[in-house]
Amino acid sequence: MAQFKKIYSEYKHRVYFFVRKYIQRDEDVEDVVQDIFVHVWKHMDKANDSTAIEAIIFKTSKQEVANFYRKHKLVLVSSDQNTIPETEDETPDEVYTEEQLSKIEPLLDELPQKTKELFIRHTVDNLSYSQLAKENNISKVAIGKHINKAISFLKINLH
Repeated sequence: MAQFKKIYSEYKHRVYFFVRKYIQRDEDVEDVVQDIFVHVWKHMDKANDSTAIEAIIFKTSKQEVANFYRKHKLVLVSSDQNTIPETEDETPDEVYTEEQLSKIEPLLDELPQKTKELFIRHTVDNLSYSQLAKENNISKVAIGKHINKAISFLKINLH
């Protein structure tokens, strides 16, 4: 128990801020951090030195963030990759009905202009995050945040 308390106090802030980079709502961040430390507690006996503990903590952190996104059907954006698909069998170009398209257009008008523009350029014009980042002089991560914001907004308002 003392060893776990030491690990928790040493890593809790680093883990929290790591998770916070990917998840916005504080309640969700706290839930994911709790899941990470529960996992660490269960597998603490497998780590024999501080390097192994740190590796377990941050590997678990990445897995729990991915689990969170999968569970909430969101798309994770990292600086290494543009997106991590929600499921293996998902097709990138979903088929939309005319009814859905007629609902999407007015919703897009409710988005901030920059978010709307980047979302359309990515989905309709098929531009990559890298291309959009260069054109707009912002990072790929920022592009991903705009795209995810638009997708989240559409998902919430289409259901």
